[in-house]
Amino acid sequence: MAKYKSIIGRAEFIELPVFGMSKIPAKTDTGAYSSAIHAVNITLSTKNDKQYLDFDVLGGHAAYDKARHVRTSRFHVVNVSNSFGEVQQRYAVNLRVKLAGKKFLTEFTLADRSNKTFPVLMGRQLLNNRYLVDPNVTNIDRKTLKQKLKLKLIKADEPVDKVPLVV
Repeated sequence: MAKYKSIIGRAEFIELPVFGMSKIPAKTDTGAYSSAIHAVNITLSTKNDKQYLDFDVLGGHAAYDKARHVRTSRFHVVNVSNSFGEVQQRYAVNLRVKLAGKKFLTEFTLADRSNKTFPVLMGRQLLNNRYLVDPNVTNIDRKTLKQKLKLKLIKADEPVDKVPLVV
């Protein structure tokens, strides 16, 4: 772990290097414990007595125009509480990310964030001991993302560029 913490803002671009995905808009949320990433078409399957989780990461989100199909046997179920105190069960997977020059493995819960401005929410698990957050800093134009979301909601039937990937 680096000796010095990097300063990030309330919104940053992250990368998922294993999937070849970069410039993914992410919102910093120091009030959230876990991180969440937009995923759709989440299904469980069994092959040779082993369970697999299939999902399309970032599939169809207005703020990002690429998607990757993922199949993994490394997942678990977690309980997540929202800001209203409602508990929801979600699948969680570990993904390698790059943020502010640092690459590391961290846990994300899979959630349909299609109605949210940002496809990724970065919680304290991801941030702790790595970053200091300055809420006055942002590297993303939120107005542009909101316009993309409005257009996507109007044109709900547009196809998404999907390239399969197995991990």
